[in-house]
Amino acid sequence: MNATLAAGALLGLALLLPAAPASAALSAPDLALDGPVLNQFNAIAFGDYTAGNETEGRIAVGGNFAGGGHNICFNGCGGDTTATALGATYGSLTVWGNVTGLGAASGGGDFFIQGGNAAGSTLNMNYNGGVSLAGQNSGTIQGATFVRTSAANAGNTQNLRPATPITTGVPTSTSFPFAATMPFEGALRDLATGIAADAAATTAQTLGAYVQNGPTQITATAAPGSYGGKRYGFITTTAADLASYQNFFGVNTNGLDAVFVVVTGQPGAALPTLNSNNNETNVIWDFVDATTLTFSGSWYGQILAPNATVTNNGDLNGAVIAEAIDQKAEIHQYTLSADALGGLPVTSSISGQSGSSAVPEPSTVTVLAVGVLGIGLLRRRARRA
Repeated sequence: MNATLAAGALLGLALLLPAAPASAALSAPDLALDGPVLNQFNAIAFGDYTAGNETEGRIAVGGNFAGGGHNICFNGCGGDTTATALGATYGSLTVWGNVTGLGAASGGGDFFIQGGNAAGSTLNMNYNGGVSLAGQNSGTIQGATFVRTSAANAGNTQNLRPATPITTGVPTSTSFPFAATMPFEGALRDLATGIAADAAATTAQTLGAYVQNGPTQITATAAPGSYGGKRYGFITTTAADLASYQNFFGVNTNGLDAVFVVVTGQPGAALPTLNSNNNETNVIWDFVDATTLTFSGSWYGQILAPNATVTNNGDLNGAVIAEAIDQKAEIHQYTLSADALGGLPVTSSISGQSGSSAVPEPSTVTVLAVGVLGIGLLRRRARRA
């Protein structure tokens, strides 16, 4: 009887355990963010950002921004701020920490700073936008179309046109009208791990180490199944193999909606120049493991490196999303095609089947009821015996 009861208990516990997910598990809110983030920000650092050159598009910094005095939106951004699907309107520079160093210059758009503008730092707006900061302006603000701060005074302001509005002592929620921490960091981290899981769950192409006189580009092929009507390609490689290329020509998207290149491991060396004659806009480089990432020359495509400190010694052409950014060359904005990522799986993907297919799982109440019922039946049988 004891053996029978033990078996019933094990059966009940087994039924209580949740079904194992198939592979990736990207949530719908995550996927609602990817397109707007990649298209409306040129560079995102979850931590600190050191700017040593110009950036063509908008910048979001979760930590401190050490500016080099270079232009942000140096080719101009459309409008002073960006109305996004992220739940708020972000400026050309949005910083959740402080601005230090030489500050920054606006090529178009407003600056929003949750901290302060440090001594010796100049925010030169060039009459292209205003400055809204929750902290103290201990440096200089010049050429701004407005100044708004939660501090008691606006600090040193220069070259403001007559009647430029200066507002002090405003609530923090007015001067920095966003969440206290970067609201889309978690979604972008999930996107990186989800793409890697999808690549592992399907039949992905492989890019090996460099071969002398070998092919100088890889042509993507469509992955099995349908991703919400989108056609994707998955390519896997290691960071060491990628770094072995002397002059990697590029990725031919071959008409696909997007191509994901999942790069595992640590590079151990600077990545080569990516020379490309192809449209690399819809190539997403997913450096899912890297903690240090250095680009020796120019590179094309969207860079997703959520755990890495990214250093660019050449121009980067596409969005850069990283833990920290040490920018030494320009960053250019090459946006994704409209809704290119709209078909990524919102639940779990299954190898060889539709990426949007979900594995149905019994509810907690159902498995609990079945487990208890199973134990009860076995106890009745034991009593009768």
